[in-house]
Amino acid sequence: MSEYQRKVSLPVRVAQITRPHVALQAVAYTLLGAYLGQDASNEQLQTLGRASIAVALIVSYGFVVNDYYDFDLDKATKPARPLPAKVFTPTEALYIAGLLAGATLIVGITLPPLLFSIVGINLALTTLYSLWLKRTVLLGNIAIAALNSSIVLFGAMAGSNLSTLVWIVAIGSLLYTLGQEVLYTVCDAEGDAAAGLFTTAIYFGSGPSLLLVQACMVLSLVVALVPWFFAAAPLWYPLALICCTIVPLVCFVLPLIWYPTARTLAVASERVKIIRMSSLLPFLLLRTLQAYPG
Repeated sequence: MSEYQRKVSLPVRVAQITRPHVALQAVAYTLLGAYLGQDASNEQLQTLGRASIAVALIVSYGFVVNDYYDFDLDKATKPARPLPAKVFTPTEALYIAGLLAGATLIVGITLPPLLFSIVGINLALTTLYSLWLKRTVLLGNIAIAALNSSIVLFGAMAGSNLSTLVWIVAIGSLLYTLGQEVLYTVCDAEGDAAAGLFTTAIYFGSGPSLLLVQACMVLSLVVALVPWFFAAAPLWYPLALICCTIVPLVCFVLPLIWYPTARTLAVASERVKIIRMSSLLPFLLLRTLQAYPG
């Protein structure tokens, strides 16, 4: 046991490697999907609860297994990550990943067959991302974008039904996450290149990759405005979208990408995470559009 492990309690160390705050964000988008669908029955609400647990477990599993496969790279480029910092050993991380995967399947088997199949596919895709896709050009970025956008659809399927609004949020999430993931490859390009990896930013270069980031972000905003264009939307939806998403993105993220440095890109990558959560408010207001058909 390392000196750090002796000083820090086990629950705190588990939280450091599983990132429960990110799992809770994923749960929030799962619930959003159900909320934007039709009203759920009591049985559907029970299914939604189990589905939310499965989502949280997959997200935590993804972080642990990613830390395991990136251990050697993180030692050189990100020594503060849990494994280089000796929060756990790689072997212990592998055991934790196995427990999380097993728990995911146990919860998943209690869901309807279609939802269980989605759980299995997402669990496999999460593993494949850390094992191989992360080190490819665009494929890994698209995989994570697909996983993130599927959360909203999964929540709608578990707690209610798919609706047009759910698809709009899912498509917007796909574009936003794709831009976010490409931005990460630009931030990590120097370390990834030194390790001999071949990622989107290394293949296309920082300039074209950042143009792709901006395009994805702007397109995600356009998609978010679709309900307002085609429905008699209450005024508070575009106002909330402007305050919580458009202004923060246009004023506090995109300018940092226009004049990129290691510092500005690092700040931008943190701010896009915050904007993802602040966007929950206007998305919640989308439900009111169902009372205002276009």
